[in-house]
Amino acid sequence: MVAHRLTAAAIALASAAGIGACGDEYTRGAGVYSNTTTTTTTVPAATTPTVPGAPLQTTDSGGTESSERGQISAAKQRDVRAAMTAARQFLAGYLPYSYGKRDARSIRSVTPALRSVLARQAPRVPPALAAKARPRLTSLKYSGIDGQRVILLAHIDDGQSRYVALLTAQRRGNQWAVSQVR
Repeated sequence: MVAHRLTAAAIALASAAGIGACGDEYTRGAGVYSNTTTTTTTVPAATTPTVPGAPLQTTDSGGTESSERGQISAAKQRDVRAAMTAARQFLAGYLPYSYGKRDARSIRSVTPALRSVLARQAPRVPPALAAKARPRLTSLKYSGIDGQRVILLAHIDDGQSRYVALLTAQRRGNQWAVSQVR
């Protein structure tokens, strides 16, 4: 039940942070603003994870928000660290791919199913924006864990806009790989 609420909270948070703040300028599916007149603020460049034992904001099935103590075991903390490493490796290839600068084959730490989907789809950022953009991961935060899946929020800055991507990493044998990106 808690894992379900964590997943729901992660999706709600990503929606509110990534899409809700975008207004009319957001290009659906592109993951970036279509207008670059937004005010820029300094974003720390460190990619530090949220502490797994820190309070987590959750939403129950009735839509009521509550704070819980997200206490997880040492083994789960190792899983979160491994999932975050896989997510960073994934984003190192995925970001250039999504801006049309690399092929989907260059993406590491990705499940075969997601790689197949990405290989069939064209990059999502319009060429005019992609030409000027320099995408980089500004932070990666732990959002929740559900069995063999870890939900992460990646904050990305491409020099023109900032946005959030919701990643799901899953264990595949002894390895972790990204299985979803939104």
